[in-house]
Amino acid sequence: MARLKRYLDLTPSEREAIAGLERDPKIYPAGTVLWTEGDDVTELMIVHQGWALSETRLTSGRRQILRFHFSGDMIGASGIAFRDAPSSIVAATDMTVCRFPRQALGETFAAHPRLAALFFSISQMESIDLSDRLRSLGRSDGKARLANLFLSISARMRAVTGEHNPVVRIPLTQTDLGDAVGLTQVHVNRLIRQMTEEKLITRNRATVTLVDEAGLVDLARFIDRFGTLDSSWFPPANT
Repeated sequence: MARLKRYLDLTPSEREAIAGLERDPKIYPAGTVLWTEGDDVTELMIVHQGWALSETRLTSGRRQILRFHFSGDMIGASGIAFRDAPSSIVAATDMTVCRFPRQALGETFAAHPRLAALFFSISQMESIDLSDRLRSLGRSDGKARLANLFLSISARMRAVTGEHNPVVRIPLTQTDLGDAVGLTQVHVNRLIRQMTEEKLITRNRATVTLVDEAGLVDLARFIDRFGTLDSSWFPPANT
């Protein structure tokens, strides 16, 4: 609800529809596998608290983290065209999520086409952001990859909170960070020290401070895909 309200002035009926998807929160401890790649998935999830990892295994056996999910995210929407889960979802921290059947999302879209347009637009934002990160993996050095990841996480959080805070809570291990940007844990550790010495960031356990955000943006050639949304083409809201 908080995330969607950042982009649209929701009507009471739209808020009621969203609230219907966010009932019966369930708590999962860190390390819980919410579903495994290839599972027959009939549900979606909305994250209230905590972090999850969307991950897959490469032919070499190494893990590749595709995406991080945190408060305000809907898990499973990117693979809704398939019954088989395209990736595994693992709780990186203790989590509170609301699970609901896929059918409920379809019913919400049928009753509220403007919400359908909004969900679709946000999914495209996330798709383009992921494409940016993949381009970074192929064309950038390790430091630029990390800068891109930190900035992407920060932009997504700001889209939920509306706050421009340089301190970003990122409760991930260096192994997690490495598996997201194609680097070893040792390399990530070295790069974080280097970025700290260059006064680009500081890291204190689960928080990263973007000390020189402009410098990070320049280093990563980062584009914030979550700051604005063009809703001019949306259908009118149902009352």
